Amino acid sequence: MLESQPAVQDDETSLKQKIQSLENQLEEIRLQTHVLLDIARALNASLDTRVIAANIISAIVSLISIDRASVCLYNEKSQDFEVIGVFDSGTLSPIIPSYLDFSFLKQVLANGRTFYRTPQNSLEWDWICCLPLQNAQHKIGSINIHAIRQPEITSEQMEFLETVAGHASSALGNALLYAIVERESITDGLTHIYDHRYFQKRLREHISLCQRRKRSVTFGLLIIDVDNFKLFNDRYGHQFGDTVLVSIVRELRKNLREEDLIARYGGEEFVVLIPEATEKIMLHISEKIREVVEKTRVLNVQTNQEVSVTVSIGVTLWHTSDSPNSIIARADHALYKAKKTGRNQSVYE
Repeated sequence: MLESQPAVQDDETSLKQKIQSLENQLEEIRLQTHVLLDIARALNASLDTRVIAANIISAIVSLISIDRASVCLYNEKSQDFEVIGVFDSGTLSPIIPSYLDFSFLKQVLANGRTFYRTPQNSLEWDWICCLPLQNAQHKIGSINIHAIRQPEITSEQMEFLETVAGHASSALGNALLYAIVERESITDGLTHIYDHRYFQKRLREHISLCQRRKRSVTFGLLIIDVDNFKLFNDRYGHQFGDTVLVSIVRELRKNLREEDLIARYGGEEFVVLIPEATEKIMLHISEKIREVVEKTRVLNVQTNQEVSVTVSIGVTLWHTSDSPNSIIARADHALYKAKKTGRNQSVYE
């Protein structure tokens, strides 16, 4: 009996060790669960893709000794990647190097599986780990690790990364869907430029900004109307009329600056808001638009005939005494003069 006592004590010690080990594992699981819940909340707290990307990078940096990482969005239409988040431990202003071949990410997305290889220290920026971001409908992008300070990514860390990627796919998918819905709510269905309501909002914002600045900076407004558009529709049909409007918008976009705002104001009327403008700038832009439209030829596929159109333009600048209604009324009056005195011209008031 006495001889069996040490064996019992050994069994008790072994059991206690196992219990302690299980308790440690449970505590680790509990902590990981809390971390993942915090990450999920952070990722879904914003609908800004760049904020989400920053939170993704913050999550993986908290777990793995990473030197460089990035988050990319994939545009299925153009098949291009947009970098929306970059991390480099050596700088506060990281930049993705030009030699990185993003076509590699297309292979990762096509496979739909995590890519990983042991670091070889051949380049400062390399493809060490790429986690595809996708849902049932779309390929969304990827989380990429380019350099790490540890020998390798462990299986436990990889499992964590793939869980983060799952949450990231959901968060970015929601953000992109929201952006589409928001964009469609403020754009014209035919021409895909801003609609009348959004233009009015931005006009009020520009007036408020210029009033706060209290200096000579102003902005300009163009109202553009397609000449004789009713007769054109009656002759060629409304469907081809729509084609003409789309063609005019395409030329406007090509000949306006990125900061200029173009919107559909009515049936065949467009408005353009020109920031930081002068009378000389406004006259130059309006004449450029008029000449470009006049030279544009639109093919009518039913008659195999090229058709040309012209526009009349009312031009004005914002005055310190202007309200949204008064500046629009002045541009509209200038447009009326342009159409009344011969069309295919721009008039400044």
